Amino acid sequence: MTVLLDLPSIGSQVLRKAPASYTKIVVKGMTRAEMILKVVMAPHEPPVVFVDNYIKLLADGNPETFQKILELKGLKRSEQSSMLELFRQRLPTPPSGADGGPSLSFSTPTPEQESSRIRKLEKLIKKRL
Repeated sequence: MTVLLDLPSIGSQVLRKAPASYTKIVVKGMTRAEMILKVVMAPHEPPVVFVDNYIKLLADGNPETFQKILELKGLKRSEQSSMLELFRQRLPTPPSGADGGPSLSFSTPTPEQESSRIRKLEKLIKKRL
């Protein structure tokens, strides 16, 4: 993520900090990407726990988004349909106009797993630049 935060000043003679709005957008986007990775890497058994973790981490009630996550996990269509049904059943009814952010109450990985995941993500980003 540090590479992305330094992006506005790469090649500049003057070393300056990225604008706060840029930093906020990068942090928000990377946090969402990290939550998606956590959901995709989490085991899908038992299904109830998987669905609950998805809802907690991504706070996204859109069935299409949930189905895309299931496709990323490589689940078969038959597994996807049962998971989608469970997802629809477990969706909380949001208060009107509520836009909740992601909750970080996921079964916490060890610090070694977390730093390994972050390093992999940073390597992937560096390869794309």
